[in-house]
Amino acid sequence: MPLKLAIISPCVSLSGQRFGLAAINLIAFCVRPKAMSTQRSGHLERTAQEPRDESLLDVRLERIDQVNERIRLYRLKLESGPIKFLAGQWLDTYIPGNPKPGGFTLTSTPRAAADPKSPYLELAVQESPENPPAAWLWQSPSDITGSKLQVRVGGSFVFPPSEIPLNDISHVVFVAGGVGINPLVSMMGHIAEEGYNLEVKVLYASKLPAQGLKGVLFLERIRKWFTEKELIGDLKVFTTGIYDGHIESRELDVHERRFTVEDVKEAMGEKNNSVVYVCGPATMTDEIVDGLARDGGMDKNRVMLEKWW
Repeated sequence: MPLKLAIISPCVSLSGQRFGLAAINLIAFCVRPKAMSTQRSGHLERTAQEPRDESLLDVRLERIDQVNERIRLYRLKLESGPIKFLAGQWLDTYIPGNPKPGGFTLTSTPRAAADPKSPYLELAVQESPENPPAAWLWQSPSDITGSKLQVRVGGSFVFPPSEIPLNDISHVVFVAGGVGINPLVSMMGHIAEEGYNLEVKVLYASKLPAQGLKGVLFLERIRKWFTEKELIGDLKVFTTGIYDGHIESRELDVHERRFTVEDVKEAMGEKNNSVVYVCGPATMTDEIVDGLARDGGMDKNRVMLEKWW
């Protein structure tokens, strides 16, 4: 059977679905480009066939946090009240004065957006001067905090998967390279908050920023879910770059190398009950997908691939 392939920009959500408890290993792949393209191939064009909500939402840029030298976190207050979305979805993001939206993955959980008192959305955006919406978001925080934006939810790279019953899943394997962690952290947070009966394995590869492991995007958030038993399973971190982490890695399983297909196979467990979500650079995802399908005998229906251009 053919590999499931969704061609998308940075990741979205489908509203209003409900799923029961289940256990499974899930493999999904999200391929990101080195940079967002220009007018020739914008976010709307790349995602034209993707599901998206009809209405635009009013949000206010409430908070900006610097994660490391290349990545910022943005908290968007939902001015129009609570909304529903699916973990893994993205936003069409309209900045002031630009009729063309940027596409940015939601990193917060559906529950955060549904909070009746203070609903919000969260984005993690990497510095990208050639991408106008990203460049606007990378202005001085004092110049843009409090600004009003409009956003719209979209995308089909989601957890729980739309075509596999959650009752048929016992293990979920998340494989992330760099900012490919973005849609996956929303999915992990959703699993943690909803208490799904799943074993979760995370393989996260990242270049080390200047701050060391403390500056790796979402690493502390994920570590906390495991140490506080909100996620059951394990987290492995694969680093490249100069690393001296004898203190900061005390509670982390850190490997100073790239992960391989064999690492993913080892994490999968029983293939028939597993799903694997993979998101990262194209070379990484291609290697993992090909290896699992060819050497691992993985059912391609359990391999979800999202490709960003």
